[in-house]
Amino acid sequence: MEGTMVRTLGIEFLPSDGDEFKGVMPINSATRQYFGVVHGGAYLAFAETLAGAASCSIVSSDVKVCGIQVTGNHIAMSPTEGFVYGKATLIQAGATLHVWNVDITDAEGKLLSTERVTNYVLQ
Repeated sequence: MEGTMVRTLGIEFLPSDGDEFKGVMPINSATRQYFGVVHGGAYLAFAETLAGAASCSIVSSDVKVCGIQVTGNHIAMSPTEGFVYGKATLIQAGATLHVWNVDITDAEGKLLSTERVTNYVLQ
């Protein structure tokens, strides 16, 4: 992931199984707004990254996956340090479209933001 937004934001993937895909993102200068909480755009990038990786994990290696829609609702203010955690849950996996719900929480499991991501599967 060198030279990508994933590396810039410090996103790491966590062990996952089944129809879920998990990751963690630090709260730092690359992900914060000017007053210290996580920037909404960083949440959206985190969600699209998790959903994209999740789609890649369920298709053959010769196809490409591209996010075509991301919508989000920011529910609560994040902490100003530490990490946020994301969990992408599969809603629908068709031949050309995958839909994921991504919930982002703090270390205690409090919901901070929820996103819906639609991926296009390029055959």
